[in-house]
Amino acid sequence: MALLVSVPVFAQVPIGATGNLLAIGNYNNSQASSDLGAVVQLEVNGVVVIDEGDPVRYFFNQTDHNLEGVTNWMLSSYDASDWEIGSNGVGYNANQITAVTNTGNDGAIYTRFERFNLPDATSITSMTIRIDYDDGVIVWLNGHEVLSTEMTIADPIPGWIWGTAENHESTNKLGPDPSRWDAPVSNIFGVGTDNPEGTIIDYTFEVAFDPTAVSPKAKLTATWGSIKY
Repeated sequence: MALLVSVPVFAQVPIGATGNLLAIGNYNNSQASSDLGAVVQLEVNGVVVIDEGDPVRYFFNQTDHNLEGVTNWMLSSYDASDWEIGSNGVGYNANQITAVTNTGNDGAIYTRFERFNLPDATSITSMTIRIDYDDGVIVWLNGHEVLSTEMTIADPIPGWIWGTAENHESTNKLGPDPSRWDAPVSNIFGVGTDNPEGTIIDYTFEVAFDPTAVSPKAKLTATWGSIKY
């Protein structure tokens, strides 16, 4: 059952018919954390439009290879053409499909699901996002924050800086594994740590069609992104 709790977005998230961008910041609770990862599923009107194993561009943020000072990587206008290409479920020692190496200097994994089309965008009023994650996540849709787990990462969260996530543990199911979505649901907005190991986010949020949600430049970026995949 989806969470029936307050969301930190106080307006409907704008969507377009083409060129939508879902971006996930997957953060470690410490630099030397032993595991990190996030698997994402997005459902619209009962249809899964983003699922584990789908193509994704990702950047593994480390002290010797990072996005220091970059705060716009979750926007369509950002050029992520030099990011790695993998399968939805990027991480290490957690729930990964695309495995990265644990070097001991591991702060975050940034992922971008581009060329995301919604032909029936004018009639869509809500979406459901599910995330199996370790340790913390922040989600943006078309540059608008959709949700954030309980995190105390220093400002600016989108860029490069060490901080603390809530140290949540994933289901540790290696994928693809559809049974992961049968796990209990996390309380991602409550006070305290009501997010025991092996729980997932299952959250429904409101959206509204906006013809300006994706700019012409962003549409071009999404088109080239499709070609590069």
